[in-house]
Amino acid sequence: MRRLVVVVALLAALAGGGATAPAAQAGCAFIVVWHDRAYWQVGGGPAQADPGGTALEGAMAPACNDTVGADEHATPVAARSIPGIPRPVAIFAEGSGLVASGYVIERYPLGSNGTGVAIVDETRGCVLGGPIRITGRTHLGFGLINVSVDNSTVPLHHLASGMAQIFPDGHTRFDGLSRNGFPYIGEGQLVRVDARFCKVPGSTGNKIVARRIAPAGPIVPAATAEDVLGADWRGRAGGASNHWLVYGVVAVALISTAVILVRHRSNRRAIGA
Repeated sequence: MRRLVVVVALLAALAGGGATAPAAQAGCAFIVVWHDRAYWQVGGGPAQADPGGTALEGAMAPACNDTVGADEHATPVAARSIPGIPRPVAIFAEGSGLVASGYVIERYPLGSNGTGVAIVDETRGCVLGGPIRITGRTHLGFGLINVSVDNSTVPLHHLASGMAQIFPDGHTRFDGLSRNGFPYIGEGQLVRVDARFCKVPGSTGNKIVARRIAPAGPIVPAATAEDVLGADWRGRAGGASNHWLVYGVVAVALISTAVILVRHRSNRRAIGA
């Protein structure tokens, strides 16, 4: 299948300070599938020490067929558990902690052994504005929660495809949305988001920083690797790839990249001042 390509790797680098995929996966984001769950790298940064967990059998890196004529297949990956973290939530491979799709723990440390990233405060360096409540269905993002807006207490302009980007952080409450003791939001989950606008000096527009996220409808099932990556993630001949989902996620990544670039440049201006 055609996995999330280099733009997603760029997004990870911008968000986390320079994540680098292994050479064999240079054209694709680094993703591992284990027990029918897709895990991807968050946070970035230098390679981390092996946490010393249990070896996990059957972990695979999906096929990276991102060029015309490519015919790659999924390859085995050495992966380990992270002590103190349930395996369905996060694992360790190739010097990085990898978080299962749907979990929002990239905003929280993954353990005392240094695997993970520091708690983020999305309001740092910006001026808090008024409150907003948004209701809509979620779509998978990378450190973001993307919501197709059904209702909003404040008019939102210039939304890409009617989708608002919600920034959770270490102060966000997740009520009724958890699996294995960690915040979890499934693809297509109807949610109600109580948030605050946050203005970064010198930037255009406002971030929407979540203060509380709760379900506004039935809890959706956890996403499988096929739901996230498409039916042919193993590189099976004739597999019917879920191209619309892949292209949609790449589009979200492009939008996210633009937002983070604006924030990055704004912060540089603020530091230079």
